[in-house]
Amino acid sequence: MDRMKRRVIEVVRNVVNEYASATIPTFDEICSGLGLSVIEDDLPIGTEGMYIEKTIFLNSRIRNEERKRFTQFHEITHYLLEENEDLICELDEYTYGQGDRHHPQIEYLCNIGAAEFLMPSKQFVRLYEQRGFNAQLILFAANYFKSSTIAATIQLAQVAPNKCIAVVCENGLVPNASAPSQASFFTTGNQYHNKSKLHVIYSASSPAASDRWLAKYTVIPDDHIIKQAFRQSKMLEDDSEIPFPGWQEPCTCEALPHKNRVYALFHLSALPDPNQMTFF
Repeated sequence: MDRMKRRVIEVVRNVVNEYASATIPTFDEICSGLGLSVIEDDLPIGTEGMYIEKTIFLNSRIRNEERKRFTQFHEITHYLLEENEDLICELDEYTYGQGDRHHPQIEYLCNIGAAEFLMPSKQFVRLYEQRGFNAQLILFAANYFKSSTIAATIQLAQVAPNKCIAVVCENGLVPNASAPSQASFFTTGNQYHNKSKLHVIYSASSPAASDRWLAKYTVIPDDHIIKQAFRQSKMLEDDSEIPFPGWQEPCTCEALPHKNRVYALFHLSALPDPNQMTFF
């Protein structure tokens, strides 16, 4: 997976170099360069965006501008993967020939690509070198790049010097059809769970943590530090279990609440001495 991450980042950088007028591109100029059209419309529940042939469809129900912008570049990355014959063949092998263009691993790689569009990792590394590695950098980086906290969370994981998992959690209704099997709670109807839950909307792992990340729509248990941080509206740091099936060993967790979200870092290994850190 790490090799495919690097290849996706390389593809994104090449597109930015070819079509963008600045290091951080606009959605319109990339779509124009690639010959893509865009339509905003009501999409099925739980679907934020999709693309068909040369058209990107965005869910008009999305009101959060940063989430919308992240979705825009997520769908562009989907298109780029499909157009790269060598890479899509490799992805088919990785997903065991299932032919599922929305396989979790492919969705994850599209998140990596979207983050690279919005916050180039080389620039993010320079910011990280200046301010250190912690959950608080997520909000700072989003403001610094005038971009998405989602992208900042994913990029923080990509440049991490240790084994870690970065997570964005949001309080709201959870699409019933997409809820992971490990989340057990009562439901009503076929579209949403019957009340708001604090749940994962995006997650990413550091290169050293390999393929471990939390599934979208994983619900955070009531006694978890992430839920406690949300309730208390303050940053907390303590040992805690990762809400992942079969994971029982606790690790250090930083949980930073902001508005209707919590940004969290699970440190599966200790951070190295800052004077000994190396960056790509």
